Amino acid sequence: MHTFKNQDSLLGNIAEMKRRSEQVGYSLLNSPSTEDAGRRILNCATEVGLPAGINSGKPNYINFCNHRQCPTCQERRAKRACAAMHQLFDQNPNLVDGKWLFLTLTVRNCSTRNLKETLARMSDAFQRLTRRTFWQQNVLGAIRFTEVSVGQSDPCTAHPHFHCLLLVRPSMFAGIHYMSEERWASAWADVLQEHYIPTINVQRLNCPPNEVRTQVVSMAGYSTKARLETPDPQWLIEVTQQMRGYRSVQAYGLLARPQLQPQVYGVTEDACKPFIPAGRFTWNRITKQYQRL
Repeated sequence: MHTFKNQDSLLGNIAEMKRRSEQVGYSLLNSPSTEDAGRRILNCATEVGLPAGINSGKPNYINFCNHRQCPTCQERRAKRACAAMHQLFDQNPNLVDGKWLFLTLTVRNCSTRNLKETLARMSDAFQRLTRRTFWQQNVLGAIRFTEVSVGQSDPCTAHPHFHCLLLVRPSMFAGIHYMSEERWASAWADVLQEHYIPTINVQRLNCPPNEVRTQVVSMAGYSTKARLETPDPQWLIEVTQQMRGYRSVQAYGLLARPQLQPQVYGVTEDACKPFIPAGRFTWNRITKQYQRL
């Protein structure tokens, strides 16, 4: 069997994600509560089928595990989110003339043991936000992505936050309906029912119509990106337990199209069926590389 080490190839990129997934899988094996998840992730992407020429195209087949914490599958979700946004623009070309905001909503870092409770409180707050008059009058559609990262000031804490793509009316950029970053922060603090002003960020998509699609797709990919580094095992174990069953993506208004959501956000088994690929490869756990069958 020949082992491939070309990191610039398509197979090399898959191998890099597989190595990161193995780190996560072995971390989750350290606790009985996440042992099954660890095994599931370790068995992800052990088989790859590629079209002719491994330096181009895309895989014909990968046995994905579809676990939330798997970097390989998270990268796949990011690509699917981008593809679904392209589909959305294909179905409604007028979206390039729309006004878009990229809104990030945060709360104070929480203990990993309180993550489930914090996420529930944030979700309830966001629902209250969508019922506010300014939202009802100006936000035509939204997609909310949840991301949980390691707290920078304390690695034992979690930093949950929402990335939100908003399609809004032009009136939201001027006059009495204008929402400054300060007004967004105040509104978010109010629905959170907190006594502090949380950190938020608002980016207005200010580009020509021919660049809007690219920017929106890029934001969808950014919001669903895989972690670059594997967190501490104990952090990962606790966060995995706390997020079990949590829905990380929600769509609203004009962006909540039923025919799109299963493609973008579903975590069901891959639709690819077994076939005879031009190149079949299997993962070697010792060399940490793929080898041809």
